[in-house]
Amino acid sequence: MTAANPLLERSHLPYQLPDFAALTPEHYREAYELGTAQQRAALDALATNAEPATVENVLHAWDTSGDLLARTAMVFQTVKGADTTPELDALNEELAPVLARHSDAIWLDRRLFDRFTELATRAQAGEVTLTAEDAHLLEDTLRRFTRAGVALDEAGQARLRELNTRLAELGASFVKANREARVAGAVVVTDRAELDGLSDAEVDALASGDGTWTIELVNTTRQPILTRLHDRGLRRRVYEASIARGLGGEHDTRQLIVDIARARAERAQLLGYEHHAALVAESGCAKTTTAVNELVGPLGRAALAQAEADAVGFAERFAQLGQGEDFAAWDWEYVADIVRAETFAFSDADVEPHLDVTKVLEATYAAAHDLYGITFTRREDLVGHTPEAEVYEIHDADGTPIGLFLMDFWARPTKNGGAWMTSVVRQNHLTRQLPVVTNNCNYTRGNSAISWDGVITMFHEFGHALHGLFADSFYPSRSGTATPRDFVEFPSQVNEHWAWQPGRVLPAELLDKLVAARSFNQGFGQLEIMAATLLDQAWHQTPLEALPVSADEVEDFERRALEFWGVASDLVPPRYRSAYFSHIFGGGYAAGYYGYTWAEVMDADAVAWFEENGGGTRANGDHFRRTLLAPGASVDVMDTYRSFRGRDPHLEPLLERLGMEI
Repeated sequence: MTAANPLLERSHLPYQLPDFAALTPEHYREAYELGTAQQRAALDALATNAEPATVENVLHAWDTSGDLLARTAMVFQTVKGADTTPELDALNEELAPVLARHSDAIWLDRRLFDRFTELATRAQAGEVTLTAEDAHLLEDTLRRFTRAGVALDEAGQARLRELNTRLAELGASFVKANREARVAGAVVVTDRAELDGLSDAEVDALASGDGTWTIELVNTTRQPILTRLHDRGLRRRVYEASIARGLGGEHDTRQLIVDIARARAERAQLLGYEHHAALVAESGCAKTTTAVNELVGPLGRAALAQAEADAVGFAERFAQLGQGEDFAAWDWEYVADIVRAETFAFSDADVEPHLDVTKVLEATYAAAHDLYGITFTRREDLVGHTPEAEVYEIHDADGTPIGLFLMDFWARPTKNGGAWMTSVVRQNHLTRQLPVVTNNCNYTRGNSAISWDGVITMFHEFGHALHGLFADSFYPSRSGTATPRDFVEFPSQVNEHWAWQPGRVLPAELLDKLVAARSFNQGFGQLEIMAATLLDQAWHQTPLEALPVSADEVEDFERRALEFWGVASDLVPPRYRSAYFSHIFGGGYAAGYYGYTWAEVMDADAVAWFEENGGGTRANGDHFRRTLLAPGASVDVMDTYRSFRGRDPHLEPLLERLGMEI
């Protein structure tokens, strides 16, 4: 054992902030090895305890059994996602199957399941008193044991273990290959004239130092730079580089995703489910894939109809520009930006002076202060999960400390694409910890102004952060954002609403124009999301025998799936094509990408409640915080929604927001 390993005990820094700067790959390896061993020993003691089952010797023992392992995993994944190294990548690939086998050893242990069942039986008999949080943890854990395969026979469990280990290996390989494909897909420009449309500052930010300029890809199909590039040839090169990621060459992801989809389908059948999507839906708010399909299918077809109608006008305007004969996918955003400026008398250039990344962050914090009374204090004495991260101490209105917030703004080749939140320390009363959470974005260093989409992203991710910071749960495993996938995006989407308040980010006159244009090009925005959502469902609702077997079948499967769902468009590709769909092949959203839309229904309905009750007042903010953010997954999340809203969510506010009918 390495005595100097900072992970082997709780940090002595404020709020138990990990000593990130002192950590090495060997520290992680040692802590993972010891953490799994400690949890195995603790759970073996739980399973073999001869005393009658109680809340303390079952639920408390269960939720604290993996303290070291959970601490190590949260720190490791936080650092690896934001600023990885070859050593961390290699360690992640090495550990993935080990951790999968460790998880199986827990969830397939009939002794543990029987111990939880004993507690449930004693509670039903009145021999044990359960709080609402105790009861929910007990019921949900029993369901998870069943979904994990605890009832399978020996042969079934053996095959399940093989599949879970294989999926862990494949997922780790996909994450690495996908990131490398994105970096390798960068477009090099040798002629300064091709960058016409960009400001001098933007051009300078792309300079490579050797007389060329490099346009790095973002993780989505849509590349924001296309709105400003006048050179059609360069627009096409950037677009084609984006959609070709992972489709061959050194960083080909196609066979990985085929193998992942097939392993998930086989596992679902082994567990008694029709397909993987059925297993996922059951564990969320949707409960069935029928409910998922009935929401996203009609929305997808409505989005295609709107996009096709918009395309007619855009094609006409494109013809007037004299850039070519056929309006193409790489022209859409460029032309849409021109038409938007002409229609609403403003452009991105008008709002850009107000969108300095630091000022937007200040506006994000100010909105949270106005709504919840919290304050932010920069802690320059503390080091975050990257050397560039900013650390803030958060206090409640009465001065009570809440936790720490770590903000990492900048893009780097060693960072995952997109934006996300992580929990480094989860709030809970069982072990008396306050939360430490991060936000991670990919803004371009040297270009301080961000897009309006970037503004919404910052408010969105800070909504996740608030969900973690405001957590008020007894059990660490139930705290903050540890909710179903089709619920977790909802609170963060509500937080986006506060960016749209006059004077918050933009002055009222500019915001009025932006609001007027909010539904402009909505067909494109909704169609790319719905296409990705339905593509996810296609991969995970298709039976094993009908799934692709080889890499060469991937693009045809994708095309046929989009056509089947009625969302195929040559002009508007999915937000993520299969080969770089990291949410579902490298993250936790497999068969769950629909959750963004499912959550948007609740988001629009919740925003309607705010508007009906006086807007973003402290009283309304405190109600939202107390009834919906604080409980996390301590109780059924739909009960928290009903506690907040007084009823189940309605679809009509979302349809009104989108300007669509279904």
